[in-house]
Amino acid sequence: MNKLISHIQAILQEILNELFETKIDINDLSLETPPKKELGDYAFPCFWLSKILKKWPGQIWQEIIDFVKNNEKYNIFSNLEVAWPYLNLRLDKAFLSKYFIENHTDLLNYSDENNKNKTIVIDYIWANVWKPLHIGHMCTPNQGQVLINLFEKMGYNVISDSHIWDWGIIFWKLILAYKMWWDENKLKENAVEHLFELYVNISSEIEKELNNVKDIYLLIHSDYKYKVLFTENLEKCNNEFKELLNGALIDEKIKEKIINLKFDNLEQQIRNEFKLLSEWNLESIELWQKFTRYSIDVMNIQLERFNIKSTYNIWESFYEGLWLPKMENYPDLTYDMKSIVQELVKMWIATKNDDGSVWVVFPEDTKIPSCILQKRDWTHGYLASDLACVKYRMQNWNPEKILYFIDARQQLHLKQVFTISKMAGWVEQNPPAVGIPLDKGDLKEGDSCELFHAYNWFISLKDWAMSTRKWRIIKLEALLDEAELRAKKIILEKREDFSEIELTELSKKIWIWAIKYWYLSKNRTLDTIFDWDEFMTFEGNSWPYIQYAYVRAKNILQNAEWVVIASDSEAIQKAWNNIVNGLLHKISQWQKNTMNNFFDYDEEIDLAKELFNYKSILAETATSYYPHILCNYAYNLTKKFNSFYNKVHILSEENKNKKQLKLLLVDQFSQVLKDSFEILWIEMPERM
Repeated sequence: MNKLISHIQAILQEILNELFETKIDINDLSLETPPKKELGDYAFPCFWLSKILKKWPGQIWQEIIDFVKNNEKYNIFSNLEVAWPYLNLRLDKAFLSKYFIENHTDLLNYSDENNKNKTIVIDYIWANVWKPLHIGHMCTPNQGQVLINLFEKMGYNVISDSHIWDWGIIFWKLILAYKMWWDENKLKENAVEHLFELYVNISSEIEKELNNVKDIYLLIHSDYKYKVLFTENLEKCNNEFKELLNGALIDEKIKEKIINLKFDNLEQQIRNEFKLLSEWNLESIELWQKFTRYSIDVMNIQLERFNIKSTYNIWESFYEGLWLPKMENYPDLTYDMKSIVQELVKMWIATKNDDGSVWVVFPEDTKIPSCILQKRDWTHGYLASDLACVKYRMQNWNPEKILYFIDARQQLHLKQVFTISKMAGWVEQNPPAVGIPLDKGDLKEGDSCELFHAYNWFISLKDWAMSTRKWRIIKLEALLDEAELRAKKIILEKREDFSEIELTELSKKIWIWAIKYWYLSKNRTLDTIFDWDEFMTFEGNSWPYIQYAYVRAKNILQNAEWVVIASDSEAIQKAWNNIVNGLLHKISQWQKNTMNNFFDYDEEIDLAKELFNYKSILAETATSYYPHILCNYAYNLTKKFNSFYNKVHILSEENKNKKQLKLLLVDQFSQVLKDSFEILWIEMPERM
């Protein structure tokens, strides 16, 4: 909550209660920002008072104005003006000066002791073991990391999980491909690139095998007396071909083609690899560990360039309950996918069919389509995995929230996951009565947790949309390397006085942070177009524009030899207290004698008011899960600082007390801006 607005609301409540001898709830006293600056600092919509007081609105407003004019204790207002249906309020500059000096130390005080025993889980990144990170991976990792940082600063215990995909038919293909074309050096050098190369190779071989079978099928089918039905189940095709050879006279050319068919039955070999891994074959486990560990290492190296680091990397296979070796220290699994399916069937939430498959059919009023929980071959998909994941997190961490930063394509899937979790009573205090209640093991009575999908839409390139299947993407590593090269070129065009070390460090930061800010400043629910030209502009809502203002503020403070109030030194803190007390005393004297004001310019007022908005902006970001709200605030704050800088003489101010107050404004601007960028996880260079 904005402390300044809360203070004004409390005064308005006191005025109304004293004037009209009634009790007004402070929660009814909203304040809005007028559409034009000249109308005032705040607008008070008070026409609703007519119903309570049984008076004409104009009469109420005039009584308020007259009452304030005749009571000195309410001289915080320099002007009150009726603007139907609002009462516009302009604050007294002396009041604002004093209030800012007394309360500026509270601007960054938003950690809450009540949050220290509360946990929030953030599920983000969602990378594949075999697939290189691309520009699309700027989305969920950066969005999720902002909320991780914000919640940690607010005092919560935050657990982040990258949720690595390392299971399913693709992974078994990789094991087989590695056995066929392995290269240990390539795997160590860049596991993801080598695994992707293997995936392409094995997919190509499977396609060739399928095409060979298709060709022979077409020849046989051309003579309709041979009743062979083509299927993409190559093993079945092969058996039918063998039966044909053994049981009938066929054309010699066709017979020769069938006999010479190069048929390795790769699909069956892939299924065999899954069987070996699930049966704890040592070679298979060793390969699984290599693929997963090396891939996570490559992923972390790239993401660390964006300052992204998750608490855990818990892979998909963990929830299969195969007891594969853990490579990080997170709690053991109690409920695997199989037991989750059994529990939901027992609760009558899921239904087991005669063929062994298990489905969930949702109540008709939910309008959610039915979904498969277990396949006929008793294997499980993402639904069972994510349900096991929800229960695992509730059992081990009992979080207040589980936030999923995953792209918009997963909306239906997660809606199904959330609904089933609520039907089962895992995340709500009072779940709907569905089926027979089941003992929930280690879940505590009354546990309640918010499940939320903070989805994002997509980044597309200027000329075409990206496609992973067609490999029309920009790899993340290539993007960041290109960013550094472009940064060096621009820096050298502007300045040549940087050392090689400084140039390297700045080039690493400038473009990466510019790209990161560009993305975070976008509403995550809208598509964005990747454009190099947008990142480095010094105009509008961009990182260079904001950074330049920050460096300017730091230079002012350095030239003024400003006291750093964040220091732990008792001597410096004492000196700072003397400055604050001196300013307060001077304001008091001026109010009594000359009625001069410490703040001389509207630009000073605007900047001070915007600084007091910071805590409410953080609260809005934390409840909406939209990082762009914080970016927009940083941009608006910077605009107000630049207006202040262009209008107000700071270092040349002759009045010592006024100069100190102006420097205090500059200091608090730089601190709030730096704090906001710490949440965004973007560094602020001191030189530019």
